[in-house]
Amino acid sequence: MRKVIYIPIVLYTLLIVSCSEEKKLIRKASNLVDVYDYDKAISYYDQVLAKDSNNFYANAGKGVVLSEYMGKYDKAIPYLEKANKKSAGKTSMKINNDLGKSYHYIGNYPRALYFYGKATSQNKEDHPDYDIFLAKRIADCKFAMENPEVNPSELQSVKNLGSIINTDMPEYGPIYTNGKLIFTSKRKDTPKEKKNGLDRRYFESMYISTVNNGSFSSPRRFTLPDKGANSKFHKGGESAVSISADGKTLYIFKGGKLYEADMTDSTKNEKKLSSNINFSPLQGHAFITSDGKMLLFTAESPNGRGGTDIYKSVKQENGEWSDPSLLPYNINTDYNEDAPFLTEDGTLFFASNGHPGYGGYDVYKTHMENGQWTDPVNLGQPINTPGDDIYMALKPNSSYGYYSSSRKGGYGDMDIYNVHYVSAEIPKCKSIDTLFVITATPAVDSQTSYTFAVNVPEQYKNNVKSISWTVNDEILAATTDNVQYSFPGNSTYKVAAKAIVYCDTCPTLLAMCAEKEIIIGQNILVANTEPVNDGKIEATPNKATANTSKGELNESQLQALGWNITPDYFDYNKYDLREDAKSILDQNISVLKNNHDLTLVIMGYSDSRGTSEYNKNLSAKRANTVKKYYVDKGISKKRVTATIAYGESMIDNGCVDGVECSEAQHQLNRKVDFKVSGNPKLITSISMQ
Repeated sequence: MRKVIYIPIVLYTLLIVSCSEEKKLIRKASNLVDVYDYDKAISYYDQVLAKDSNNFYANAGKGVVLSEYMGKYDKAIPYLEKANKKSAGKTSMKINNDLGKSYHYIGNYPRALYFYGKATSQNKEDHPDYDIFLAKRIADCKFAMENPEVNPSELQSVKNLGSIINTDMPEYGPIYTNGKLIFTSKRKDTPKEKKNGLDRRYFESMYISTVNNGSFSSPRRFTLPDKGANSKFHKGGESAVSISADGKTLYIFKGGKLYEADMTDSTKNEKKLSSNINFSPLQGHAFITSDGKMLLFTAESPNGRGGTDIYKSVKQENGEWSDPSLLPYNINTDYNEDAPFLTEDGTLFFASNGHPGYGGYDVYKTHMENGQWTDPVNLGQPINTPGDDIYMALKPNSSYGYYSSSRKGGYGDMDIYNVHYVSAEIPKCKSIDTLFVITATPAVDSQTSYTFAVNVPEQYKNNVKSISWTVNDEILAATTDNVQYSFPGNSTYKVAAKAIVYCDTCPTLLAMCAEKEIIIGQNILVANTEPVNDGKIEATPNKATANTSKGELNESQLQALGWNITPDYFDYNKYDLREDAKSILDQNISVLKNNHDLTLVIMGYSDSRGTSEYNKNLSAKRANTVKKYYVDKGISKKRVTATIAYGESMIDNGCVDGVECSEAQHQLNRKVDFKVSGNPKLITSISMQ
């Protein structure tokens, strides 16, 4: 983090204690804090606390160091609480403020608000511990309490990269390119290295690690060009901020300015960007679009809105960058905006500590709509936390990437995390997916009732978020892949299905949509369920069955025709035809070809294992497989008047859920059989078993 506002501490000027030895230890601790040796300072505070665990100055000093300088808020709370009970007047605001921040960081928002409230009364500009962020942190606590939801893992997940990459010092600004992870760290590189006077950390420098199937090699220093291990001490360090889509240009921050380095050049000399980009004392971050025509960058300028703001510059025909323009005020706030990142689909991610959030920097998104940037949306939890969350960058056309976070449970300060992000917004259907189609099966005993089903493509079957149905734009209650519906009367109806699915490599949800038109008319006997006229299903009398005097043939009549009444059996959880089933079907195909007035209703079944919805769908696939076999062998599809999916609803041997049955017993329920109708002279009432 390159821009941090620090609050002066007056605590160490108040060293009036009763014991001279304790006074010396506390003064030593104070002096060590001045030279950023926090661990040694804490050791002196601990010596005082070993003799007097209630000592105000030792508790206050240790608590402030842990919270203010080391970011160990949870460990600071017990010491600050003890100091608060004896807080002197001039230090009460500091103690209350740090208690508020500590409770805020660990997510105890009510307790944080309590201490922030106590600090507010003394938070005046002439106070040495004046905190310009106090009102914002109070607002953040209220926002967090009003937005406690945590997104499901299908939409958001984060995972620490581990100790190979992260240390107890800050790691941030991850950049992935060509199988490498480039990042910035303020870790200690040499024994003689000392902490800087800006943020009480070591100077920042770049590191690189090879990524192999999610594993990382040990990072090594990455300096452009190689100036030696101590180069960062001479110029205050340098950090990588982003890289071009082709991996050829690396953007670097150092000395308050932005540079670019040609990664294809063996010397990799850094070149400062033009004054159109480096126009103020501080430029912090840059991102170039994939086409190389627009640069988004941050700068702190008196001409901005406040803090660091996001600007854009466009590459002109002569190759120079245009004068920068400030992004609108619905993006830039009076506080800090940083780390812009624009995806291929036009979503702009950025970090801010000025918009409503959970605390510190949060990650937000916006996109262009009708030529304007939409109001930014907080990504929510778990990506955002009460700490700082920043530098989010997804891999191209992917829902996976990296970002930095100072959340509780890390290795210390700011760590780098894997991030998975999918937008929760429900997308519109841009086109009808040819693999996502509606099948319609009419009820045997009703002219107006249908079972509709959709077949989700195989690659998305385990990633379905929701399915919805409409009839003439009226939303149905059904949310599964099939629905039974009775039409209210004779008319033309539009049946539509929409499935929202997760895509493992997409930063947004996907929408698949399909439609069918059903015509319910008068004098309908049997519906033709095959798609005609571009997906329309017309419920009209089938020539093969329009004779109302036709009826089912019984077992003896069928056997007299040479029909094999044995059902077609299927293997467990399968719907492809076995050889024994094909043999039965081939025999019956001969009967159908010799008796052109015969028509079929094909009925599919399943055993009871699995959910009822799954089994119903499986039985439909079995019935449709048999129908396809008939049609492929030359039987007109019009002679199959219906396919019915019974699933496990017609178990006839008692092998229902909770009943232990043998495999042979379950086999009897995994079948397809038929109702055959034909010449009325042959009709008797039968029931196929």
